[in-house]
Amino acid sequence: MVGVLIRMKLAVLRHSMTGRRAADMIGGGVLGLALAGGTIWLAVHDWPVGSLPLDLAGAVFALWTVGWLFGPVLFGGGDETLRPEHFALLPIAPRRLTGGLLATAFLGVAPVVSLVAFSALIVAARPSGAAAVLVALSAVPLQLLFVVLASRVVTAALSTLMRAKIGAVLAAVISGGVLALTHTGWVLKPTISYALTAGFPPMLADWVRRLPSGWGIVAVEAAGRGDWPAAGGALGGLAVLSVLAMLGWSALLVRRLGRRAAGGRVSSSGFVSRGGVRAVVARDLRTASRDLMRFHYLVFALVYALAFCLLPLLAGLPIFVPFIGVAFGIWAAAVSANLYGEDGTVIWQTVLIPGAARKDVRGRQLAWLLLTAPVVVVLSVVPTLLSGQGSWAWPWLAALVPALLGGGAGVIVLISVLRPVPMTDPHKRSGNLLENGTDFTQVMLMLVLVGVAVAPACLTVRYGPAWAGPVAGLVTGVGLAWLLGDVAAKRLEAYGPDLLAGMRATTSRPQQFGGSVDLRGSVDLGDLGIGGVSSRRRAVVIACFTLCWVPMVAQGVVPAILRYTDPGRRSWFLARNVPEVWHWPVVGVMVLLGVALLGVGWHQLRVARAVPASSSTTDQYAGR
Repeated sequence: MVGVLIRMKLAVLRHSMTGRRAADMIGGGVLGLALAGGTIWLAVHDWPVGSLPLDLAGAVFALWTVGWLFGPVLFGGGDETLRPEHFALLPIAPRRLTGGLLATAFLGVAPVVSLVAFSALIVAARPSGAAAVLVALSAVPLQLLFVVLASRVVTAALSTLMRAKIGAVLAAVISGGVLALTHTGWVLKPTISYALTAGFPPMLADWVRRLPSGWGIVAVEAAGRGDWPAAGGALGGLAVLSVLAMLGWSALLVRRLGRRAAGGRVSSSGFVSRGGVRAVVARDLRTASRDLMRFHYLVFALVYALAFCLLPLLAGLPIFVPFIGVAFGIWAAAVSANLYGEDGTVIWQTVLIPGAARKDVRGRQLAWLLLTAPVVVVLSVVPTLLSGQGSWAWPWLAALVPALLGGGAGVIVLISVLRPVPMTDPHKRSGNLLENGTDFTQVMLMLVLVGVAVAPACLTVRYGPAWAGPVAGLVTGVGLAWLLGDVAAKRLEAYGPDLLAGMRATTSRPQQFGGSVDLRGSVDLGDLGIGGVSSRRRAVVIACFTLCWVPMVAQGVVPAILRYTDPGRRSWFLARNVPEVWHWPVVGVMVLLGVALLGVGWHQLRVARAVPASSSTTDQYAGR
């Protein structure tokens, strides 16, 4: 049984190692090996404190374990090359099937990379003697077995929970919190710098070892001092946890195979002739409360905004607190730009009714405003009052809030029409959010467009009189909401049948989440729209879109704000560590560098899309 499943997975991997998947696997492997190499370097480096190699290894192992546990929540479902449903009709006992699937779980890039990373324990154990090295050799495979099994259990449990709202909330808390932590990790820089010179605080070092990811370190240290019962207990603990995880996964597998696929919400995109816009608003408000995907997105935006703006308080920076509502509004817009893609082919009802397109667009705009505007206002006013930052924050909020809400309401419907990401029809979905991914390109595009929408209001507050900022924000918000909504409505009226045809063509084939389709049939936008080009050009595009925010925001916008709110703080901002006369030139250079990276990425994206456009379409129809 195990051998058959291993051969099946190897065959699937061998035949799928082409194009986008091969590039993603190679790129992920290179990045993972680089991180694993960094883990080993931490273990071999000559630190000023003798306990640091093992302390750092334990801390980094905890991060690797967190990645295994919650990576599928962030990036979509985990490795399911062989799905349990494929074997549901075969006379195979669940525990036997679990054992076979476990064996196949070690076939892939992620387990190999993790094995290399965990081998840092062997390097760190050398100063403790040969006995400690032998114990480390036993602990490394147990550590890998534990994280793989724990990942499977957590993914299976979340897949079950996410069919209910509590699961959607849990997934949003995890993904929003982890993403915000990665974006605000700089606040921990002083603590990390101190720990690397003076060693871990006793409490932190103790907790690093109490976590299961640190039990291998406990075993190594115990072997080094000759405490063999403690070493055996730590290794035995990892083995017991692995067995329990195996049993839990087997139980969840039985539950999964015995459950019929739960249909998703039945999205009604139908147009009610009496009521018009009000009917659309009522429908979208009901959808937001019933559809787990949209509910999850809104909770994610809320969690991210709270974590991103409150974590800097650990470094004594209250500057972000007044902008909790703004951060929520930005992400609420970024994850709401696939309204028609999420509804699927049910758009035919809107397309067939004359005059329904415009009312549908306006109703969706109004519904989004009713959902987000009260939250944005409350999260802007209350934290500002409580933090005492109102003396400088009120002019910014008065300009940003209306510009953000109006611009967001306009951009979400425009992108929903111009660049939808077709998804499985709601009534055909399994109900598992991990199977319905988010398009990275669409989110990045929305973040850029929302930033452009609020830019005039920001510049007016910065350089204009005090009264001009709120006026500019209000005019920008109302104007963009009306203008972009009008463009979206005209586009839907003109290309509605093409939109429907694209939805049908995509949902009739096995859905490849994370990509999108040009609904006029000219360009395949899967994998940023550059699935047919070289991996080098794809890497340039992704790198530019990912790295542009560091100089533009982290080294440009943030130090510019700190110049007025906290002039004495230097931290890691380059502009705060140069002579005062060079502050604004450095800020300008950093912003221009970020804009340049964004421009290069956008140019390369356009060039890449233009090259394979005609050939990919020809091949697509020839294959049919």
